[in-house]
Amino acid sequence: MRSRDEEAQAGAAGTAPEPTAAAYALETRRAIRHRLTIATGFFLLFVGMAVVLEPIYHPERGHTLRDIYGIEIAVCALGLFVERLSLRAPSTETVAALVCACLSLLMIRYNVVVSAQAERCAMFQVCLLSGLVVLLPWGWRPQLLVATASLGGFVVAGPHLPATDALAYSTLALLTGAVTSVFGAGFLDRYRHDAFARTEQFSLASARTREEAEIAAALLRVGQTLNAHLGQPDMLERVTGLAVDALGCDVGATFVRDGHGDAFRPAAHGARPELAAEGAQVTLSPGASLVQAIRPGEVLEIEEASQLCAPVVRRDEAIAVMIFAYRTRIGRFSSKQRRLALGIADATAIALENALLIADLQAASRLKSEFVATMSHELRTPLNVITGYSDLLVEGTFGPLTPDQQDTLGRIRQSALDLLELVNATLDLGRLEAGREAIDLAPLDLQALSDELDRELEAMVQPGVALRWLVPPAARHARSDRVKLKTILKNLVGNALKFTLRGSVEVCASTAGERLIIEVRDTGIGIAAADLPVIFEMFRQVDGSSTRRFGGVGLGLHIVKRLVDLLGGQIEVESTPQVGSCFRVTLPRRVAAERPGDYRRAIQ
Repeated sequence: MRSRDEEAQAGAAGTAPEPTAAAYALETRRAIRHRLTIATGFFLLFVGMAVVLEPIYHPERGHTLRDIYGIEIAVCALGLFVERLSLRAPSTETVAALVCACLSLLMIRYNVVVSAQAERCAMFQVCLLSGLVVLLPWGWRPQLLVATASLGGFVVAGPHLPATDALAYSTLALLTGAVTSVFGAGFLDRYRHDAFARTEQFSLASARTREEAEIAAALLRVGQTLNAHLGQPDMLERVTGLAVDALGCDVGATFVRDGHGDAFRPAAHGARPELAAEGAQVTLSPGASLVQAIRPGEVLEIEEASQLCAPVVRRDEAIAVMIFAYRTRIGRFSSKQRRLALGIADATAIALENALLIADLQAASRLKSEFVATMSHELRTPLNVITGYSDLLVEGTFGPLTPDQQDTLGRIRQSALDLLELVNATLDLGRLEAGREAIDLAPLDLQALSDELDRELEAMVQPGVALRWLVPPAARHARSDRVKLKTILKNLVGNALKFTLRGSVEVCASTAGERLIIEVRDTGIGIAAADLPVIFEMFRQVDGSSTRRFGGVGLGLHIVKRLVDLLGGQIEVESTPQVGSCFRVTLPRRVAAERPGDYRRAIQ
């Protein structure tokens, strides 16, 4: 079981000196194996050139040189063969150092046998040591071994070598070359180690960045899936399948807490297509004990079964657990897989919490809508009674009335009608919110509908205002939902009449291809450009103060917008303050058979 902090520490372990040193040692041994062949090749090449030149200047030495050269070839071949047998430390460096030490002693042996000059022998030894520093990427220890052999062999052989000057000078020259080569090998080895460490750190950082990018991309896909299927029955199924693919395992399953107890029931399983049958076999065993053992922010890894369990935690309580497993492989999951499993579990926890909140909000919204619809429906009955008895009183059914009484009853009737309009708007909104509005397409006569609305809205026409309906024959017949279209027009025209104190309100119908266009123009107070974006919002009015001049609760235009969208149309508005407004509704026409009609220009 690992926590997030332990995961981070495990991820940082890649920068520790031990892994870098081990990797560098392995890389060094590989380089020595490769370059030892090159070094021996150069040695044999240049010594071979000496084998060719030596008989020219010293014919008596040719046979000895060839014998020594043959031994050197055998030493190089034997060293390369032994070195190939193992890469274990310190075999590679030791074999290479012993080969080079043997070659150095053989060179000294040749100079002793042929009584060569001490200066020449020292020069060849310095050349050998310098070449080894450049060619072989080893440290100071192997170089010290070769230098010690070279210097020791020269000191022993020195008394047997003729010299044109004091032997001490040749010894000093070789000592200088030996010490310099040892320190040079150490410096170069340190430089190579630092460069290798920097390269390893860069590779590690690149790998970590790539891993973080892969984790982020996987979590982004999971988040998009959760967002797209939030609250849907297949949400966990889809996320579990994505998690299986992201983790690269064989099967996965999600178990959700059953109520408030400790039991967990399987909610979803995900597997690769060829392992779909195995996905259903993943079980939570033994019971809920796995979940009880997991603390928030940790994963439980069962190495014996190659299973990884990640808790889905909400408010410090495991509400679900996601289990991922391999079908055949036994072993540990990687740090990347553990982190990814925790991230997916956290995202799933947030999605489940949001789904629960959305479900609660939807339930509360449905309860509110049902309550408002019920109350509105119950309010319409007494309002209809009030308006009915008011009409009977005004008509003199219960006896004649004085002018003051008729005026009072007219006010009562008008207030009741206003309240009934608000109740009807609330009912319309409740049906829209509850999603109970179905579209009933049928042929309709727009001219007849305008006549009907003209009669119903007659009482709202103020003195000095003309209401005109312009319905040309080409736009008279269409196929749409008559009730919804009537509600749209009634709200738009009623709204225009409310805000028009003088001038006119015109309703103009026209066609454009298979679209029906209805415009409601007025010469009212208009709407400021800053207020246009909000006029279709629920309960929004341009003047929302308690002392506003015009009444209403701000539902009419919102209902219009919702109904227009429901019919597959669109609504636009153009308005200039103190000049007037124009609301343009565009709907699919679905034209029925055209019938001749008239062009009516109505009520002044």
